[in-house]
Amino acid sequence: MVSAARAELMWSGLALKNWFWRGLFVLHFTSLVFAKESKDFKAKVGESALLPCCHKLPSPESLDKYRVYWQTKTAEVVMAYSAGKLLGTDAKYVNRTKMDLQNLTMSIFPVKRSDANTYECIVQEIVTGPSKLCSGTVALVVVADFSKPVISADVPKDACGSTEVMVNCSSHGGFPAARVSGILNNMSVDWQTNFSDSDSLYNVTAKLQLNLTEDIFLTCTIENDDFKVSSNYTLKKLKECPSSPTPPPQGVIIASSLVLICIFLVAIALLLKYFRCHGCEQLRCSHYPVPQDPAVGTEMKEGVRGVTDLSAVTSEAASF
Repeated sequence: MVSAARAELMWSGLALKNWFWRGLFVLHFTSLVFAKESKDFKAKVGESALLPCCHKLPSPESLDKYRVYWQTKTAEVVMAYSAGKLLGTDAKYVNRTKMDLQNLTMSIFPVKRSDANTYECIVQEIVTGPSKLCSGTVALVVVADFSKPVISADVPKDACGSTEVMVNCSSHGGFPAARVSGILNNMSVDWQTNFSDSDSLYNVTAKLQLNLTEDIFLTCTIENDDFKVSSNYTLKKLKECPSSPTPPPQGVIIASSLVLICIFLVAIALLLKYFRCHGCEQLRCSHYPVPQDPAVGTEMKEGVRGVTDLSAVTSEAASF
């Protein structure tokens, strides 16, 4: 009895070990299958995406024996084949999807941002009924590259010396949202960043205010997990502003003012003297008007002389 119990215990131990190793094998196999069928694929907006299926047929003609469904994780059927015939395609994917009739790979072209989803390929054999031959999921990650950054600076037209300048860095058409970084003369700088959503893609505008006191070499970089693009920009130091004239000392200003006052007073005195002398001359000339014509002046002199002679004769006659 004891030996029988020992034999039974030994066989139960061996069976337990056997099931244990089988369980590990199944777990390992399941993990391998799951890892093989759960895949991530990246595709850029506007390009083509190829999503592999979990099964490959011997030839395109053998599709007559299978049903193949491509659907999203929400059970939205993208396209379906049965017995070699296309049953239908979702309206969002019409004229953009194709399936290879042998390896059952589905292609999407052109890819849109809205195509980002998890897709499942289901293969059934018609002869065995609705049971699945296999199913595999593929996660489609959609990305879009940002355009090369465009850098510009708002420098006032007549700026000189030390002037504050606003620098702009812009890029468009990217997904997902990116980070903006910059290097200013080998030093990191932080941009004021603003994102806008246009047609499901992102546009980014970044601003940076600088004090332009020296030559500047600036780099603007747009990057996310899988993409990076940058541009360079150079700003030259502005010319020096013209220096304003230095005002003269206070003593010089006072002395100059006194000199000007003296000159003004002397000029007034000379003008008064001139007008006074000119008035006296006019008064003197009014008693003895002198004709401007020399001939008239001579006649007047002769007339005066004749009157004088006549007066003398009259005086002499009176004496007799």
